[in-house]
Amino acid sequence: MGQALSRSESREVAFRLIFAMGNGTLFDKDAWGLALDGKVAPAPEQQYIEQVVNTFVDLREKIDSRISALLQKWTLDRLRQTDLAVLRLAAAEMMIGTVPTPVIINEAVNLAKKYGDAQSGSFVNGLLAKLSE
Repeated sequence: MGQALSRSESREVAFRLIFAMGNGTLFDKDAWGLALDGKVAPAPEQQYIEQVVNTFVDLREKIDSRISALLQKWTLDRLRQTDLAVLRLAAAEMMIGTVPTPVIINEAVNLAKKYGDAQSGSFVNGLLAKLSE
């Protein structure tokens, strides 16, 4: 077995699952295994990941609508898929309300920088700042 996940790593697993769902992959054991990337999710982290992903699944239309309303001259389908997945993750976390918004935004910016392009971090930061108002 691999090492246990930190909260940041758990957030990254949730990001991978939300990204996969955006591309039509279902939230199943195969997707879960790939997203864990050889690591182990202790019960609290597994619950956190499931809560975020299930919140996204349950509120996808509302989340996408809130993100879409903040885009100027853009549509969701024109966004980089990685940026969209980060935004969806952060919006779901904000709706849950157990993590402070500045932490959510900081973690989202880090994911955007890791998986996106040179502008992804500032794009995600600006959009989430508006979303949190």
